[in-house]
Amino acid sequence: MTWADLRQAPRHGRGYEKIARHSFRAHIPDAITEDVDLLSFRFCGKAPIVGYRMDRVFHVVWVDRAFNVYNHG
Repeated sequence: MTWADLRQAPRHGRGYEKIARHSFRAHIPDAITEDVDLLSFRFCGKAPIVGYRMDRVFHVVWVDRAFNVYNHG
């Protein structure tokens, strides 16, 4: 899938969602500056992976199997 395809997909399917910084329970590493958007993808039974995109690469920061990295509200 391309990034354009992912943008069109449902966020709880093959898509992703942008997570607001104030929603995080886990400490966001200092190397991830305020201008970086944090994204969540679903995988393996809908467990989220959270990270950021830099050009064509998605950098995984957390695998959130326990759903405790951010408020899933």
